[in-house]
Formats: sequence, structure tokens, C-alpha cells
Amino acid sequence: MRKLAMLACLFAAGQACGQVVINEAWQNPPGSGDEFYEFVEFYGPAGMSLDGYAIALVNGGMDANGDDIPEAPSEIDEAFTLDGLTIGANGLLVLLNDTGGFSLAEDRVDPDTAIAYFSAQHIPTSDTPGKLNNDGSSTYVLLRKRPVDNFGGFSTAWRKDIDPDENWDSHIDFGPPHQGYGRVLEPYQMVDNFAFSNAGGKEYVRDSEDEISDTPGFNPDVVSRVAYYAVNPGPQDRRADEEYVYGETLVSDLYKYDIAAMGGPTGFDFNEFFVTPGGFNDSATETQFRFTLGDVDFDGRATGADFCAAAALLGATLDDTEPRVSDNETPDDPNDDFTFDAWKHEGRAFNGLLVVLNADPANGGTVQLADLADLRSLLCLGDWNGDGVTNTQDVLAYLNAWSSSSLCADINLDGQVNTIDFLAFLNSWAGGC
Repeated sequence: MRKLAMLACLFAAGQACGQVVINEAWQNPPGSGDEFYEFVEFYGPAGMSLDGYAIALVNGGMDANGDDIPEAPSEIDEAFTLDGLTIGANGLLVLLNDTGGFSLAEDRVDPDTAIAYFSAQHIPTSDTPGKLNNDGSSTYVLLRKRPVDNFGGFSTAWRKDIDPDENWDSHIDFGPPHQGYGRVLEPYQMVDNFAFSNAGGKEYVRDSEDEISDTPGFNPDVVSRVAYYAVNPGPQDRRADEEYVYGETLVSDLYKYDIAAMGGPTGFDFNEFFVTPGGFNDSATETQFRFTLGDVDFDGRATGADFCAAAALLGATLDDTEPRVSDNETPDDPNDDFTFDAWKHEGRAFNGLLVVLNADPANGGTVQLADLADLRSLLCLGDWNGDGVTNTQDVLAYLNAWSSSSLCADINLDGQVNTIDFLAFLNSWAGGC
């Protein structure tokens, strides 16, 4: 049985778990009546507020004949604000399609799951939400900070029916003054994203590692996250290939994956797997991941490597920005490059920072020594290099940090790297993990 976590972060608000991810999306239930079953699900720490967050399905259009002229252009198919919502007691929030008047998927939702609905969360409220687009390529984007503008008469940039890529180059448009067309959609702060391609459409993930490899012969109906890695553990080509189960579902057994048209992580048991709105995809043979307490670098372990990762974030906030050069108007053409203020922490960097900030939420929105101290109590510092074993390699790794007076070698957090820290490390090392 695959175990991808040591300590579950289900009821860990304020206990060094602050990650939030898109957990599952069912955009094309089998048969008719999509509007009664579609949903998007999120996983995070119980009670976490999602004020300021939003979720969008960015459809990448279609170019089935490969001539780079889209038969269907890209668009923001649907967008929903998550303002006012919190993660449920079991670590889940599910956004249900109620555009048919009600949701039949709601009958399967765990009572500890927080529930919200397409109609109430839709952007904009003046428009009508609909079914999630089943055709072409799909990119799901969980975002936090996003532009708000009046370009083209729209008051909110990230909203339904906007074309986010009017020159169809696989990059979200910045809009004026950097382009003569498009909406002002960049810069936005990406918290989580994944994509899958179909019929020659485009994908809009920040990193191609978050795009599921091509699925010849079928366009996935549903995608379920079963892992969360910092780097691709392999052997499949992309990190997303090892993080998601994806595929078709059966008409004869509505919520069951069709094992003849599905894919997923290496070594995954595909014998029986179900779509689980508002619940975890655990089965007799497979266990869906749970975040690990104190795991800043998302390797499934809480070790000295996480302490070093956290120490590097001292003074950081979720709202930090940094100058960045855009090279996505005409790639490799320096004449149209420009510098903009980008959100510094995105994706796994964003979620890693949340882990540290949530070590003690009372410490505020800036990483402080008190956060590092609270996080430290969750870690096996003896496994300094984070490889899952405690041996002489850890001593050598710590000595390297200690001799260079690295900030993370200051284990007692008194502002000095000295013998006291070295003895504290040795004590943890001797205790094993």
C-alpha cells in the first residue's frame, strides 16, 4: 500500500500545515446531465480561510489539424471566487455544480466537508454559470492575488468568457500597455495548477511539470490528485504524471474510473478507483496522500532539510513581490521584453511558505523566529539532509552548514551559530528519527 505521508494534516490548523491544492475535478460525468454531477474539490488544513482565492478553468481551445490556427480559441470557461469559504473539518471543500437546480453529487459528500455552489461563487455575479467545458485542453488554476481592471468594460479580469490568450501562444496575456490586445490577467499569484491537453489545444501551467502528458485516444473526464511532490520522483516524464489519476468514468457505474481509459502514478493499482466528491480516494489497495506536518519541501518527511528551507524564508510574507522580465510576448525576442512586479511565492513555494506561517498563526503574516521554533518541534533535525535516514552523511551536512555559519545551523535560534547548536544537533542525531 502506498503511504505518501507520515502525519496527516487533516485537523492541523495552526500545526504547520497551510497548503491548499486542487484535489479533484470532474468536468465530464458520463452520459447526460453534467450539471448535476460536476464539481471541483480542494484540500487544505481544517478551518483555513480562502478569502482572496479563486478557481478558474482555462480552456485552451482546439487545433486538431495542427496548423496553429485554432478551430476554437482559448477562453476562461468558468471562474469562481472562494471568498467567504473555509476548508471543512476533514480538510476538504467541494464546489458543486448546482446550475440544474441541485447537485446529485452532494449526496456523496462527507458531512465534515465544506460545501459551496457554482451559482453563489460565480465570477461575475451578473453572468450565469454553466457546465465545465469538456472539449479541447483544460488548465485548472487556483489563484490568490489577481488583477482587477476595467479594460474592455469588465470590472474583474479573471472571469467567464474572457479570452486569456488572444495571440494563442500558450501564455496568459498581460494586456495593455504591454500588448495592444487582450485582458489584464497577469500578473496573478498561482497557488496550484494542473493541465491536460486534447485536440491540439494550449495549456497554461506555470511549469510544464504540472501538465499531464498526452493521453492519446481519450480526453480525461476526471482528474484526482493522489500525491504532491516538490520534484518529479519519476520514472514518468512529468511530476503531474506521478501526482494524478485521470481518465474516463463508466456509464454503468457512474463514479467508477474506467480502467481501460485511465492513467496515473507509477505502480498505482488501477483495479478499482472511484470519483469521490467531498471525500478522499482511499481504497483497500491505495491511500490518497495527506500532507505531512512540518514538511516544507514536500518530500513526505519532516526533517532538518525542512528547517533549512524554513530558515531561508525568515521575514517572508505571502504578498512579497519581485521584479521579473517577461519573455512571453514573442519568445526569444528581447525587443518586446519588459520588467514587471511578479508575485514572489507561487505554487510549491507558496504552499511551503504557508507551512511555516501556520506553525503558529498567532505570529502574524510574516515568518518570524517564533514560527521557526514552533516548526522545529515537529522535525527530526538529526536527518539533516532529508534523505530519510540518520547517518554520518547528516553529520557532515550539518558541519558544512555550521562551519559556514548558515542561518539554519542556528538550531536554538539565538542569533549565533556556536557549540550549543552543534550539541543540539548531535542530541537529535543520536535520537534517530
